[in-house]
Amino acid sequence: MAIAISDIATGWIYRTKKNQERLVLGWDRDGRVIFTSRGNDKANPFRNCHVRCSANRFVDAVEAKLGEMPDLKSYIVANKAQTVVVR
Repeated sequence: MAIAISDIATGWIYRTKKNQERLVLGWDRDGRVIFTSRGNDKANPFRNCHVRCSANRFVDAVEAKLGEMPDLKSYIVANKAQTVVVR
C-alpha cells in the first residue's frame, strides 16, 4: 500500500520497502522531510543522525506507518536537528 505525501506526519515511524525504520522528526524550511533511522544501536534507537529528503522521495521509499513516538524533543537534540520545523 502506497503512502501519500499528506500521510507523512511528524513523530511517526515508517517502514521502508527494505524493512528499515524511519522516524520523522519534522520538516525543514525548504519543505523537505527530516528523519532518522533506527540504526544498529539497540540501546539508543533513532539517535544516530538526521537525513533530509523531498517528500516525494520519502513516500517512494516507505510502505507502511508503524507507530507514533510520544516525545520528539530528545530525538531532535540527539540528532542535532535544530532546523526542524514542527507542523
